[in-house]
Amino acid sequence: MDKLRLVKTLENTPREYFEFVINDKSLLDYFSDVYKNWKEAGPTLDESLIGVFNTIHSRKGQQLQVKAFLREEVTLIEYCSYLPHLSYWSQSDIMESLKDDFNSEEVMLYCCPCGDRDCPGIAVKVTIEDDYFIWSFDEENLLQFRFHEQEYRKVFRCYLKEIL
Repeated sequence: MDKLRLVKTLENTPREYFEFVINDKSLLDYFSDVYKNWKEAGPTLDESLIGVFNTIHSRKGQQLQVKAFLREEVTLIEYCSYLPHLSYWSQSDIMESLKDDFNSEEVMLYCCPCGDRDCPGIAVKVTIEDDYFIWSFDEENLLQFRFHEQEYRKVFRCYLKEIL
């Protein structure tokens, strides 16, 4: 079983962000170890990507992002109250955006500082099996983590307490 922490850091970046730390190792270090060419080819946090929690500037948005990590459905009402400009969109466009942003199996971990989910980023497939949350990054499962459900939920509850 793996252990997840969200750690506030300024290390090697021009701004503070929350880093995903698994088994006392940065998630980005796992990427560098498993995907040998990622560090050379991919954007880094100090260049163009930041942790997803640092792109959302409202409490409501933070709460919705946590719900995505916990695989809890974000409702249409919650989404529209988070992004009031959606009232100008069609119902089908709103539903598609909601699915892409929060109600997909893939959850954004790192993204463009603008917060637009259509910009380059790194997402993880989050599934629940028995008493475990499982993070998978590729079809071959070269990089996969299993977190005990109670400990995983506790990490995100603590995060919400810290930022709210």
